[in-house]
This record gives sequence, C-alpha cells and structure tokens, in this order.
Amino acid sequence: MKVCPRCFTRFPDGERFCLHDSAVLVEEDDIARLGHNIGNYRLDKILGRGGMGTVYQGEHVYIKKAVAVKVLHPQFARYQEAIHRFLREARAATAINHPNIVDVTDFGILPEGPVYFVMEYLEGKSLEDLIEKEGAVELHRALNIANQIALALDAAHAVGVIHRDLKPDNIMLIKRPGRRDLVRMNPDNSSWITEREESYDFVKVLDFGIAKVLVPDELLAETVQGAVFGTPEYMSPEAARGEDVDHRADVYSLGVILFDMLCGRPPFEAPQSSEVLAMHIHSQAPSPREFAPHREITEQAESVILKAMQKDPGKRYQTMIEFRRDLEISYGSISYRRTGKPQGLQPTGPELRAPKKRLTEELDEWITNDQSGLSVEQARMVALVETAEKAFTPTNMSPLEAERLANALDRALDDDE
Repeated sequence: MKVCPRCFTRFPDGERFCLHDSAVLVEEDDIARLGHNIGNYRLDKILGRGGMGTVYQGEHVYIKKAVAVKVLHPQFARYQEAIHRFLREARAATAINHPNIVDVTDFGILPEGPVYFVMEYLEGKSLEDLIEKEGAVELHRALNIANQIALALDAAHAVGVIHRDLKPDNIMLIKRPGRRDLVRMNPDNSSWITEREESYDFVKVLDFGIAKVLVPDELLAETVQGAVFGTPEYMSPEAARGEDVDHRADVYSLGVILFDMLCGRPPFEAPQSSEVLAMHIHSQAPSPREFAPHREITEQAESVILKAMQKDPGKRYQTMIEFRRDLEISYGSISYRRTGKPQGLQPTGPELRAPKKRLTEELDEWITNDQSGLSVEQARMVALVETAEKAFTPTNMSPLEAERLANALDRALDDDE
C-alpha cells in the first residue's frame, strides 16, 4: 500500500499521487519513521520521496536546529561499495563549500542498514514546482536562476565533482528581498525605467554527486536508470547511451533546464522513457523561439540553449564560465542594471543624450584644448575657477574670490591624490 504523507490516506501500489491533495505517495516504512530519531535527529515530517530516498524535515534533538534528513531506500544497503563511494562523494560535495550548493552537515548508517545524510533545511520551493504551477519563467528571472546554477556547477567541476542528475526537482528556490535595480523599457519606447526588484530567487542545488556514487557495477541497468538518473528528460546523450560522462554532461542538462524554464516544458517528451532517451541521442533540439513564439526569448538566449545542447560534447560550452559569459548578453526587455541596458532596444527620447562628464574629465579637456600659452598649473587654476564659477555662482567673482576658490579647490584635489 502507498500512503499520503499529508492526509495519511492509503492507496493501492499502482497510484503515485494522493487524489485529495496531489502529494507524492510514500511507503508504509517511510511513515513509520515519523516521530522517531535517526542519530541525533528527530524526523517530524515527510518533505518528499524520490528514486533514491525519502526526505524528512527534522530537528536536532539537543540544539533544536531544523534540518532536512534524507534516508536512502533500503535496497541500497545491500551494496557496501555503493555506501563507501557515496560517503567519499558526500565528503567531496561538502568540500565544494559554495553558497549555491546545499550544505551537507552529517552522514550515518543505521544498524538496520539504511544510509542517511543531513542537510541544511531550506524554506522554499523547487524549480519543478514553480514551472508546474506557474508555467514558463520570465526571461530575466530564468537567466538569473541559470546563472546561479552555473556558478554552483563551476565550483563543483573545479574540485572534480560532476552532478549527473541535474533537473528542476534538484533546484531549490529561496525567496529573498530584492537587492538590485531592474532596467525595463518604458511602454512608449522613449526611455528606460529603473526600479528596485521586490525579491529574487536564491538558488540551492541539491543532490551533488549522489547519482554518481550510488551505482555499483553489479546493479542492473534498469535499476540504474530508474533510481539513479531519475527523469530522463534532462539527461545528456552520452549518459542516455550509458557511456562515461564528464562535466560537459552538466552543461547539456543545464541547457535543457533553461529551455524548460523559458518554454514551460522540456524539449523532449514522450510516453516512454526509452523514447525520450532516443530523442536526446538522435533528435536535434528544437528552436525555443519557434517552440514558444509567444514568450520573450532573445536570439542570444536561444543560442545559449542550442549550444549547450549540442550532441557532441566537444561542440558545447567547455566550461561554466563560457556558459555564464553568454548568459550575460541574453537579456531582453528587462535587465539587471549591472548587465547594461536591455538587449536589442533603442530609446528615442532624452536617454540618447551623452552621459554627463565628471569634473576631472572636464578639467583635462579644458587644459588640453587651451591655446593661451599658460603653464599647466596656470591652466589648471583657471579651469578650476571657471568650472566652479559655472557650477556655484550665477555672476562673475572678483579676482580675490576667484584666487581663494582656486587655491581651495587645488588643495582639495591634492589631498585626494
């Protein structure tokens, strides 16, 4: 029997979701752990269940700190090599120590066999939930999410850790107060409007390295495909063929995730997993702009997706640094201030005026163009007086006032140096 972790209604084994609240159904053993301790952690609530394990919201019994505890499914306890490899990889993932990667704080093996590890508890929702409930993600928001995922992956790749199971369900979004300025085009196309973002998505990437180390050689291919790699919609062609993969498999998966965000669904879908895998191996990725013509997807954003999703790993982005560099020029009608004005748009109003020059630039220009034969120091003093006079006084100053102001400004500039 399957059980709903929210209303505790029981369903036949063939069901996956609760008919009352759409929660993912879990096993009786998962429910039986509620209220009990694992190590120093009490398990209070089931947060979700995947192909590799069940995740609980828990609390440290002594210091009362909220945590997330993932208990791996019992069948993995039979493979000691899988446990040892998982432990080594858990250490490697923790060593990455990046703000966009979930922090793994503890690890253990229960007497009855199941392996568990403890993570920071995150108040947020998965990217999968966002797309499932709200549909396609606005361009500037999707690019911001993809950029943070790429930052996390770059840090992981630098220490030799490959995720290999990237998918929206492994991306947590935490809502944080806005901290940047957004630049958008005025509806009349005459100028840009700058406004403060209300909030933004802070990204946490989950399950680093778990897929890689949970695959002992003696496991059957069906077990590997179902329990390790998860949903095949985000798998690279080489992974779909069962070949060894490197960090460029993560590049491919991130391209698929960006497609999914901008279009509201992944590029390849079919009733059978084998059909999806065949598409990743043989079918060229569709054009996002043609796939979702009603969405704002810039040519550059499409170019990033299609390059990341090249079948040949050698034709993809070779590093996440390259990927992020092209993301920065993929914005459309809304951009973050630090990335410059939105791409492909030209204002027709006052924004076309040349930017105001700084005082030092005006002084240098005055001295350079001076034809009076004055020395540099004399020209500098005259320029200071004239510039200050224009800025601060409506009428001409007396020679004595001009000399005093020039000396004061000169001393101020000397102090800055």
